[in-house]
Amino acid sequence: MKSILKYFEHWPAMFFGAVVSAIFLVVIFSYQVKSTEVVIVKTLGKISVQKEAGLHFCWPYPVDIIFKFDNRMHCFDGFAGKIEEVSTREGEPVVIGMFTVYRILDAEKLFRNAGNIYKAEVLLDNLMRSARNSVVGAHYLSDFINTENGKVKIGAIEDEIKKDFEADAMNALGLKIEAVGIKTLILPEKITEKVFERMKAERNVLSEKYRSFGKSEAKAMRDEADNKRKSTIAEAETKARIIRSEGDELAAKYYSVFKENPELAAFLRKLDSLNRMKPGKLTLLIKSGAYPFDIMNENLINEQAKGTPK
Repeated sequence: MKSILKYFEHWPAMFFGAVVSAIFLVVIFSYQVKSTEVVIVKTLGKISVQKEAGLHFCWPYPVDIIFKFDNRMHCFDGFAGKIEEVSTREGEPVVIGMFTVYRILDAEKLFRNAGNIYKAEVLLDNLMRSARNSVVGAHYLSDFINTENGKVKIGAIEDEIKKDFEADAMNALGLKIEAVGIKTLILPEKITEKVFERMKAERNVLSEKYRSFGKSEAKAMRDEADNKRKSTIAEAETKARIIRSEGDELAAKYYSVFKENPELAAFLRKLDSLNRMKPGKLTLLIKSGAYPFDIMNENLINEQAKGTPK
């Protein structure tokens, strides 16, 4: 009885030991796969792929060897060819740095052909450099730098580089190339001077073109304004002639009446002259018999009245 009681005195230590042993066994006989991972399990030389997230059974090392790969997007800008001088189609040297965005699509192929991600990126770097040199060598320098935005083909060149090696990357390494970009473009000093000279020449051509266009537009506007002016003047002169002819017709009617009574015509003409004088503080010193004020001379009026036949 005493031995049994003595045995239960150590149950906490025994329980703790059992828990530790269970954890140890779980660690040895299992592995965990995250949602962002793909796992290669090598069992006595046989390779299997596990993509399902969670806890999975395995035999202890060295029976099962676990290799984990991150299957998210990777941005790789190269090793030896990170920034490298390349010749264009006309033989002009340019320094280009590029990057590649990829993800692991076939982890088994990557493991069999490269073994790990570092060696896979070394092989990928060689593919990138070969594709870049081939594509850049097929383009002129003006496709990389130009004063006209429509003639710059950086985007098209990036697409060509991607298309050139994405199939090889998939077939050899199980990598899917998502994007390729040029992040660095450096021109040597001599080339830079030539580029600036060419840019100045192109700008001069453009400025001369715009000046000529402006002169032609200004001339066209002046000609249009002159034509409108001439047309307006001609139209006004035509209307004036019409108005004058109408006025002459009306005047002819009145002249026929005035011929019958010339004294009345003279009297009306004098009244019209007086009405046309502007009112205001105006003082005139004139003879009473001066035209057209002679109509206000009482003596003249009486004389004219006596001489007028009844």
